[in-house]
Amino acid sequence: MVELPISDIIRDAFKLAWRHKYLWLFGLFASFGVGGGQYNFGQSSPHNFEAARAWVLAALGMLLLIGLIVGLLMLILHVITKSALIYNVYQIETGGAHSLSAGWDFGVRRFWPMLGVTLLEFLAAIVLIGGLVIAEVLVFLASLPLGFLSLLVALPVFILLLVILVLVWSYAERFVTLETRGAFDAIGDGWNLLRKQWRPSALMLLTKFVIAIAAAVTIATVGLAIAAPAVALWMVSKPLAIFYGIVVLFPLFVLVNAYFGTFDSAAWTKTFLLLRAPAYAATQTGGASSPPVPPETESPGSGPPVFE
Repeated sequence: MVELPISDIIRDAFKLAWRHKYLWLFGLFASFGVGGGQYNFGQSSPHNFEAARAWVLAALGMLLLIGLIVGLLMLILHVITKSALIYNVYQIETGGAHSLSAGWDFGVRRFWPMLGVTLLEFLAAIVLIGGLVIAEVLVFLASLPLGFLSLLVALPVFILLLVILVLVWSYAERFVTLETRGAFDAIGDGWNLLRKQWRPSALMLLTKFVIAIAAAVTIATVGLAIAAPAVALWMVSKPLAIFYGIVVLFPLFVLVNAYFGTFDSAAWTKTFLLLRAPAYAATQTGGASSPPVPPETESPGSGPPVFE
């Protein structure tokens, strides 16, 4: 197994995310991983109730349509920016050319396979959670004591399967982006990589989990301090409190989410590159002096990227 320099990866990922702030735009969406008029109800005639019912149904239908359109746009942005962020981090690590437009163009080119991986990940999560819930409900219906006892087994199994799911798809997204695999091939390759490198992968995930907890506590503490004026303003003027939230709190939330989204992707990309180093070295015939080969081609058999 590859020995990961986890502290170096985390440190460098934090630095990379801070130095290349244009990546925050990708990190924001990659981490997402989706006024009307008034009606007078003073009259109670059947006609008015029918009109109110029609108005409510029309409003709900419009909100549903808007929600679907926004959700679809967010899904498209999420898929494109995941590949764009991985690609640019790879380029930064290998000394290649990187930019907002280059990352976006590459993300668009890898849209369909990354979409496939994303949808399969969502489906796997639904099957995992739904299967566990249904199984537990059936056990509880059969026997209440047995149901509580089964939780002692079900919860660790669920956590283990969730960890495997997160790790396999983290690697699959990088196989799709950096080695131009198809969706199913990328998932298979992600599983094989995890199977061979399960110990460093688990240590990296555990490290990032600890960092996430520490970051959440810190952000919550700072956020509460910054949000305190909004509470005071709410007592005085609700519009001012809302304005404060829009101008101060919302941008802060966006920036923090964008930064940590960039950090998370950078950390996993650096981890992936180090874990794949032996396989890449075995395929190289030109030695260490060979120049980096950016993952530009679309043919799955073109070979892995080279890095130093």
